Amino acid sequence: MATAPILAMGVMLAVSVPSRASSVQVSCKTDTTTPKVIVSLVKDGSTQSYTILNFLPKYFSAMNGVQNCQNTAKSLQNIYETGDSEYLTGDRLNDQSVVCAVERRGIGCNHYNAKVLFTLKPVDNPSQALYEMLGSDFKQAKPSNTRTLSRTYTNTKPFWWPF
Repeated sequence: MATAPILAMGVMLAVSVPSRASSVQVSCKTDTTTPKVIVSLVKDGSTQSYTILNFLPKYFSAMNGVQNCQNTAKSLQNIYETGDSEYLTGDRLNDQSVVCAVERRGIGCNHYNAKVLFTLKPVDNPSQALYEMLGSDFKQAKPSNTRTLSRTYTNTKPFWWPF
C-alpha cells in the first residue's frame, strides 16, 4: 500500500519533465519566393530561428519547392525528436540526385539507415545543390572539394547548438 503513492509520484515526475523534442521545432516558411526549412530552438524561454535549407528556384518549381520544403520539415522534426541522424548529405541513388539524412560521415544515401529527404533533377550535382541550399549557419566555410571528397556532409546539430 505504501508503494502506490511512491509510484504515482514517480509517474508525475516523469510526466512533468520537459522533453527535448519541445525545445526544437522545424517548420517550412513559404512567405517568400524561396521556401525555407527553419529550425526554432527554445531555451530558457528564448527562441532563436535559423534557416537550414532554402529550396532555390534553380532546383525546384514553385509547387515542388513548397511540397519538398513541407515534407523535409516534417522529416527533420522527426529526426530531431528521435535523434536518428546527425548529418545531411547529397548523393546519387538509383540514377537520381538526392539529399538525405545519415547517422555519420562517410556513408551515403544508400545506407540502410539513411532517410531520403528530397530528390533533385538527375542532372543536378547533389553535393553542390545541398551546399547552395544550406542556410548560412549550417554551411561550411567553403564547399567540399569534389576531387577529394565525393559528398558534402552538414551537421544537423552544429557546434553552436545549445543542447
